[in-house]
Amino acid sequence: MEMEPAAGLKPWGDLSTSLVVSGQEVDSGSLFTELELADSEEFASPEGMGIYSGPGWATLTVDERRSKCADEQAAALIGLLEPRKSALDALKEAGKSVKVDVAGVAESGSGLYISPDVLAGLAELGVPVTFTTVRASGEDEEDPLAWLG
Repeated sequence: MEMEPAAGLKPWGDLSTSLVVSGQEVDSGSLFTELELADSEEFASPEGMGIYSGPGWATLTVDERRSKCADEQAAALIGLLEPRKSALDALKEAGKSVKVDVAGVAESGSGLYISPDVLAGLAELGVPVTFTTVRASGEDEEDPLAWLG
């Protein structure tokens, strides 16, 4: 059963939902090992899922190849992370920054829908959830509350 957002809203484009881990000595290999993904059936056929990294950060990302719906992307990420909550806690205890980020191109008239059940699942992971919007031109959207510091 898939609930739809308010009528007339189109979904965000280029949508992805990611576990983002940053800190010293974080890379794709360490994230793969820390989360014990080698033994994961869900990660055995990673269509639309991947681990990406750069200097001091790594992400476990569910993208549009898996689902164009934020609700389904987040549910897939929760399904992978829920049994690994102790590993998430260990990353936080080791001083790493850990969050879930939903990112996409938000155009005028677009919206993002995440069901109450999926929001509850995200809350149970015990990590912050952020939303990153990017303009179609590729520029970051200005945060209207940035002046609050």
